[in-house]
Amino acid sequence: MHIISSMIGLVSLVWKVTPFTSQIFELFIATTFCYSSLRDLIEPVYFGQKGEREDRAAQYAGLMLGLLTFFIAWTLHFAETWTSFTREVRVFLTAYNTMIATSVATAISFLPGIDLESEDGKGELDRVVLNSIPWDWKPSVDRPWLTDPFSGIDAKGIIGAIIPGLMFFLLFIIDHNVSSILTQSPKFNLKKPPAYHLDFLVLGITFIPCAMLGIPPGNGLIPQAPLHCRALCTRKFETDEHGVRREIVVHCEEQRFSGLGQALLMFVALSAFRVISWIPRGVLFGLFFYLGVGALHGNEIWERILLCFMLPKKRPGIPVVAKVSSWGTTQLYTIIQAACALLIFAIGQFTDFGYIYPALLVLLVPFRSYVLSQVFKDEDLVHLDPFGESEEEYEEEQKAFFERKGSFNEADIVLSFRGMGGRPPKRRHSVGHSNDLVPDGVAEDLAKHVSNHLFNDPAVALLSAASKTEDLIQISRHSKPGDDKEGSNHNKSL
Repeated sequence: MHIISSMIGLVSLVWKVTPFTSQIFELFIATTFCYSSLRDLIEPVYFGQKGEREDRAAQYAGLMLGLLTFFIAWTLHFAETWTSFTREVRVFLTAYNTMIATSVATAISFLPGIDLESEDGKGELDRVVLNSIPWDWKPSVDRPWLTDPFSGIDAKGIIGAIIPGLMFFLLFIIDHNVSSILTQSPKFNLKKPPAYHLDFLVLGITFIPCAMLGIPPGNGLIPQAPLHCRALCTRKFETDEHGVRREIVVHCEEQRFSGLGQALLMFVALSAFRVISWIPRGVLFGLFFYLGVGALHGNEIWERILLCFMLPKKRPGIPVVAKVSSWGTTQLYTIIQAACALLIFAIGQFTDFGYIYPALLVLLVPFRSYVLSQVFKDEDLVHLDPFGESEEEYEEEQKAFFERKGSFNEADIVLSFRGMGGRPPKRRHSVGHSNDLVPDGVAEDLAKHVSNHLFNDPAVALLSAASKTEDLIQISRHSKPGDDKEGSNHNKSL
């Protein structure tokens, strides 16, 4: 189904997913990570549990190690903002915060008095349990490496698997492509365009060997994928016009070697089972808790919830505060999003039919299009759920921007999703959309508009000369089919 959907262009439906849906999905994933990790940390030590004193001590030690792991990872997450150490050291601490946190917490677990080893096993920390140490290069269950996917399944089983298989497919459509959107967000300042159809095609091809080996297929994940992209970025912090200190990406290392290296290291880890068995389970749950909190950090629903606890005069003048008709409208929109996320989380965690939650995520798309559009005004949704703007609106914004700036240099005429030059567009999914490149007619209009104010600006003269030679200045729209034919004045670059 993955291969067919990529070949017929079904992945294009992902552009129907607005920030309303992606933010809910991100909050749902963050809530799931936080709940699952805290449950596994706290449940063994809940009040009223019966057991030996030594066992209770070991369970409390596991809880403390998990919280310590989270604290170290979360502290080093912001190491780049420190004033101590050189930049190289701070970048290293941020990039490898989870490895450092795991190593430190595991080392502490071996301090005398923490792990009370005994012959009967009482008082020992729960560590990662592996069946064979070292690994004997055999599957964990008694079966050969290559399996027959249809072995032991009759016609009824195949028919019965259609519904959960469809839910699984919908989950991949949402999970993988939304994680791709978040990973290739304009805030990461990426220069290379995405390839959503190709990615989904390759993902479908990988299903074949995974089915033969009997292992789960891979896909893009939240929050791991965006966090991985963030780790590849060179960042700085600036205060915007609203007084909000924000993280700005200066450059991102766009390559595939880090992902390949991660996969190879996971394969190498198979030969290090003895080392892995040293890690306390509480440390792993602490890492999951860090991933959940990391997904909350930057989620716009969570940020708006925090704004609700802020004094009105202290709220920054961002669009959802200053440009929406009323603060009550923003609160209502936030409540609807949070309720949707919690409803999907509750169904997925506490019901017997939790496997249908991918369908609920898909239903958020028509809910946004046909229900919310009737509840909220269009002028409010422009700021609450910014998705798409007309070509005329974009041109007017660019003209107004360059007029305010007072100059018109080639450095300003760049792809807006790179995070450089002109005012970033409202489109949240600008890369790969059908309106990403503007032909040079817009550039000529901009030149005429600015030349009324800047007669002697050499950049304007350069732009006019370039347009006469029928070159194209790429601003932020896609070309139309056939524009690359001979004689066309579109899709040529300076």
